[in-house]
Amino acid sequence: MIKPLAFIIYSWLIFIFLSCTSAYVGEKYSSLRLNELKQKINHNSSLIRSFEASGNISFDSPERSGSVWFDLKIKKPDTLFIKLEGPFGISVASALITRNGFIYYNAQENLAITGPSSDINIGAILRIRVSFDELINGLTSGFIFKINENDSNLAVIVSESYLISVTADYGTETYFIKPGDFTVSEYRRSVGQNQTEVEVNYTSYTERNVNGVNVKVPGKIVIANKPKKQTLYIDYGNIEVNNNEIQFKIKIPSSAKIIKWD
Repeated sequence: MIKPLAFIIYSWLIFIFLSCTSAYVGEKYSSLRLNELKQKINHNSSLIRSFEASGNISFDSPERSGSVWFDLKIKKPDTLFIKLEGPFGISVASALITRNGFIYYNAQENLAITGPSSDINIGAILRIRVSFDELINGLTSGFIFKINENDSNLAVIVSESYLISVTADYGTETYFIKPGDFTVSEYRRSVGQNQTEVEVNYTSYTERNVNGVNVKVPGKIVIANKPKKQTLYIDYGNIEVNNNEIQFKIKIPSSAKIIKWD
């Protein structure tokens, strides 16, 4: 039998433990309805109108592997420019991609390719098959979610993250959201019997001030196409958000061979 003083101390310790645990869980995993969760993510994403960064990008596939320096410029919702450089600043390739079409220039072969921005074409020039929206949103972690009628349900928590699942024509898109700052830590695109086709992981988030509001953008991104065993490793540096003077220009020499894709 517990003595009265010991019982009081024991009860007090249990009360403190439960109180602290409840406060921690409540702060980190507060109950949110899906529409509230989506609105928080959408608000952060909508603040980013343009995104610029440079850094290192590595790729690994059964065909080839390598690493290059890159300069990236994105203007939402419809323009992306990327330039790749090898050792000593030697130009490797550059691409200007819009929602309707793209221009890709391979400096090593003096070859330019143009065509519509289909998933297949984007995959061919970037070595990983993604849609245009996945490319724009994925490189900035700037996802925008549609608010549906059934979003009044509480958000599900899996593996210490809020979970958002969206049904698409080809399968399912799944997003893992970090509690607290509501950033996307992982994105998965699945086809068929929940077979993951594309997986994107975001880490090393940093804050950028956008019109007096702190917005978080990822510092490292890993994009993997599981069936094709293709992986891109992106390490951002020198990030700039919402540069009103952002410009896009790709130079194609008159001597370049030009190919048009369907």
